[in-house]
Amino acid sequence: MNLAAGKSKFVFLDESGQAFEFVPALYSDQILETSQFLSTQLKVGSTIGLLFKSEICLIIVWLASLRAGLKPLVLQYPTRKQSRLYWVESVAHTITNVGLGAVLADDHCRSVLGSSLQIPLLAPLQIRPPSASFSGDVLPARFDIIQLSSGTTGFRKAVEFSSEHLARHAKDFDAVLKLRRSDKIVSWLPLYHDMGYVACFVMPLLLGIDVVMMDPITWTQKPEILFDAIERFGCTVCYMPNFGFEVMARVKGRRLPTMRRWISCSEPVSEATSKKFLAAIQASYETFSPCYAMAENIFAVSIGTGLKTLCIDGVDVVSCGTPIPGVQIKTVDGEIWVKSPTSLQNYDQGPDIRDDDGYYPTGDLGEFVDGDLFVSGRKQDLLVQGGRKFILSDIDLKLNEAFPDVRGRGAALAFKDVRIGTETPLILIEAQEFFARGSGKPVATKLKDMTGLDQVDVEFVPPRFLTKTSSGKINRKKAAADWTRLRMVAGERHGTVRNPLAEMKTSFANVDWNEPVGNCLDSLSRTILDIVLQPTGLQVSRLQTLNDIQTVLEAKSKVAPGETSPGATGILIISLANRPTLTKFSELHRLRLSDAFGCEVTFEHLCLPPSAIILSDMIFYDYFSPRLSSEELVSVGYAMRQLKRASMIITDDMAEMTWRYESTYPVLSHNLERDPRADLISFRWQQYTRNHHNLPIGLVCGMDMPLLATSDTLERLSAYLNVPIYRIAVVQGFGAYTRDWEFRSAGSHRVGVDADRLVDELVAWVGRRPQPLKQSSISTGSRFSVSDLPHFCSHAVNKALVDRVLDHFDSFCIAGEQASLPYVRAELARMGKPYIQVSSHAPEMLAKRQEVYDCILLCGPVGDFSQDLPIVALQHADAPWRFRNLGGFADSLPVFGDMPRSSTDWYYSFNLSRQNDREIWSKARAQLISDDLPVVVD
Repeated sequence: MNLAAGKSKFVFLDESGQAFEFVPALYSDQILETSQFLSTQLKVGSTIGLLFKSEICLIIVWLASLRAGLKPLVLQYPTRKQSRLYWVESVAHTITNVGLGAVLADDHCRSVLGSSLQIPLLAPLQIRPPSASFSGDVLPARFDIIQLSSGTTGFRKAVEFSSEHLARHAKDFDAVLKLRRSDKIVSWLPLYHDMGYVACFVMPLLLGIDVVMMDPITWTQKPEILFDAIERFGCTVCYMPNFGFEVMARVKGRRLPTMRRWISCSEPVSEATSKKFLAAIQASYETFSPCYAMAENIFAVSIGTGLKTLCIDGVDVVSCGTPIPGVQIKTVDGEIWVKSPTSLQNYDQGPDIRDDDGYYPTGDLGEFVDGDLFVSGRKQDLLVQGGRKFILSDIDLKLNEAFPDVRGRGAALAFKDVRIGTETPLILIEAQEFFARGSGKPVATKLKDMTGLDQVDVEFVPPRFLTKTSSGKINRKKAAADWTRLRMVAGERHGTVRNPLAEMKTSFANVDWNEPVGNCLDSLSRTILDIVLQPTGLQVSRLQTLNDIQTVLEAKSKVAPGETSPGATGILIISLANRPTLTKFSELHRLRLSDAFGCEVTFEHLCLPPSAIILSDMIFYDYFSPRLSSEELVSVGYAMRQLKRASMIITDDMAEMTWRYESTYPVLSHNLERDPRADLISFRWQQYTRNHHNLPIGLVCGMDMPLLATSDTLERLSAYLNVPIYRIAVVQGFGAYTRDWEFRSAGSHRVGVDADRLVDELVAWVGRRPQPLKQSSISTGSRFSVSDLPHFCSHAVNKALVDRVLDHFDSFCIAGEQASLPYVRAELARMGKPYIQVSSHAPEMLAKRQEVYDCILLCGPVGDFSQDLPIVALQHADAPWRFRNLGGFADSLPVFGDMPRSSTDWYYSFNLSRQNDREIWSKARAQLISDDLPVVVD
C-alpha cells in the first residue's frame, strides 16, 4: 500500500489511568491464529460484526478479520444507560440489512444477546502477551471494510470501502494535516462512529501514527483523563465533536504545549464553545481546526484553521475550511453536494445516489463562499447529540407506534443546549389534560427502548400548541421556536434567580431518582447536573442518587434558627365571587383570619369571567402569549399572576352561573386569531378587559357553558393552579349542581352571606386539608382590596342595531372603555363621521367636554342619567331607559339578535346542548328576582 501500515503503536488507558501498550506487529501470530479460526466459520467476502470495547482485543479481531478476507463492521457497544431492548434490536436490524455472516463478541455482549441472533455468535481466542518478534504483515495487500453512515444512529445504512479508497483518502487528508511520525493522536471516540473509526484508528494505522485511546465510558466518568493523557504521552492531535469541547472547557484548564491540532467535527461547531475551550487551555486559535466530514466520503470533506464566521439567516456560522485535495463541492438550492475519488456511489448495492456530474447530496445546507464551506443546517430534521445522529421523523414514528392516541399530536424536537454544547431531544405531546398528566417518564422510557436515545425529555402541552403546516404536518422549527420563547418568557416572569433543585426536577424529570447517578445519567446528563449544581458548590459522587442530592439541597436552603427569611410572606386570598355575596366580609374578618392562620392575610377581589374562561385564558397566558410581541397583556398578566400567587381562591355560584346565560364572554384565542365578532362584545369597567381590543380574542356564548360542567371546571382550574378553591352556594335554584360545595348560604341573597360563619367554616376547612396553604410574598399596599367591579359583564351586541344607529346620526359621543365595542370606532372611521370618547356618561364627566355631538352611545356603562340628547345604550339594550330622546326612531330599532355560537379556538369545547339546563337557569334567575336581589349601579 506504500504506507506505513503496521508501524503504529496504540496505548489503551483504563479508568484508573493504567496504560496497556499495543504494537500490532508484535501480535501478528495471534492475529494469524484468529484469522484462521474465522476462516473456518465464514467464507471469504463475508461481513462480520465486532462487539468489543475500545481495547486490544478489538484491534486484534479487526485485523484478523481482514487477514481472513472478511469485511469487519464495528458495532455499537452497549452501555448501562442504553435500552437493552433497543440495542438487541439494532444488532438484529444490522444483521438483516448489512447481511452479517456472524458476530464476534466479548463475554458481556454474548451474555446480553444470548440466543436472540439468527447467525453464529462467536467468542474470540484468548489474548496472550505479545511476541518478541514480528512474524508477518499486519495488513493484507487488499481488503474491504464496512462502516455505518451516521445519517441516523438508529439502524443506519452500511457503507463499504476498499483499502485503495482508504489509502487514497488517508493521503489526501494527510496532505492538509501533515502528520509526522512523532505525532500522537489522543481519542476517547467510539470506534463504531466514523470519526473515531477512520480518523483515530484506520488512518493512523495506515499512516503509521501512534494513538492513545480510552473507552468513551472511561472519558465520560472522568473527562480530565484526556488532558492527563496529553501531558503524559505528549499527544499532538485530538478529534472531538463540539459537545466534547464544551465538556473539556469545564475541566480545570491547563496549558498543553504539545498539542498542535484540535479538530472539531461531527456536529455543528459553536464559536462560543470553541473560544471558551481555547481560553481555558490558553491555546492559540491557530491550533483549532473546524472540520466537515461524513461516512459517505470515508471521512473528511473540508478542514480549516481558526474561527472564521459568515452570517447566514441572522446566525454566525463557523467556516469548516476548504475542501481537502480531490474533493469538489457545490450547492444546489442551498444543499451541499460533494464529489471525490473516494466518495460513495450507493448504499447497500442500491441505486446510484450521484447526479450526472458525480456529486452526491449530503442532506446538509450551507454556502460555499470564496473556497470556504459554511454549514448552516440540515435538510432533514435531525438531532445531533455528541456526534450521534437521529432522524426526528423516525422518533415520531416510534412515538406513534407505542402510543397510537398521540398520533398527530406529538413531535420530537432538537434543541441546542448551550450548557453542554450539543443538541438534546424533547418530545412535545398535546393533551387535553396536559397539566394533569404528571411525569412523562413512561413515554420517555418506552422511547429510549425503541430508539436508542440515552435520554429523552417529555413535556405535555395544551391542544393547538404545535403549529401545523397547510398539509397537516407539525412544523418542527416553529414548535421549537415557540417552546424556546415560552421557557425564556417564563423565566422572565418568575425572575432570574437560579433554583438548582427546580432545575434538577426539570432537567431530570424522566430519570429514576432512586438510582445512583453513575447508573442513570449518561455523559451529557452528568455534565448538565454539574452545571446545575455549580452555584451550590456541591460535589456529587457516582454513588449518590438524585434523591440524595435533593435532600442535601433542601437542608442547605432552610433558614437557620434566629435568621429571617428575605421578604415577609402570608396568606393571599383572591375572591372571584360576586362582590355582594361578601358584602358583610370586612377588614375585621380579614384580621380574624390572620389570627387564626398565625400570619398576615391579604384579601383581594378580582372581577373575572367564569372559571372555564379563566382556565382557558390562563393556558393562553402561560403557553401562547410568549408568541406575541404585543405589550397589551398588562391587565391580563396582573390577574394571572395574582391567581398563581394565591393561597386560596373564593368563588360563588352567582359569579359562575347566574350571569352566564345572558352573557357572551371574550376568550383569548389559542390560535392567536381575532374573531371579527369579538369587536361587537361590550364590556363595562372591569380591569381585566382593559386592553382586549388589542389582543387575539374569540367569543364564548354563556349558553355554551353548561351548568353541569361548573364543578368539574373549578376542579380543573384548582389543579392547574395548584391552589384550593373554596365554593360558596347562594342560589337555591342551582342546588342540583352545588350540593358538594364547601359553604351553603342559609340567608337571603339581598344581604350577603353570614361573614362570621364564613370565617369559622373557612378556618375549619383549611384545618382539614392534608396540605397547609402556601404562603405568598406580602405587598406593601392595602391588605383589603375590593375596588374591582362586583361581577363580570360582557355581552354580544346586535350588529343591526349598531349599524342602524350609526347610519342615523352624524356625530357621536362614545361612553365606555376602548376595549368595548371597537367595531363602533372602526365603522365611524370608515364612514368618516366624527366622534369623541369618554369613560362615563355621567353629567359631570360630559360637562368637561366642549365638543358638539348628536348622539350619546353607551358602549359599556349602564345607569339612567338625565340628558337632553339622544341616548342609545348598546350593552344589553332591553330596558326602557336605554333608548332615550329618540322619538319615533326608537320604534324602528332592533334590540336582540341571535345568540352567537362560540369560537372553537379556546381550551374548552363543550358538546352539551344549549337547552340542557336552560329551564333550571330560568327558574333560578326568576327566584333571584323574586328575592329582591339588589341592583348594584356601577
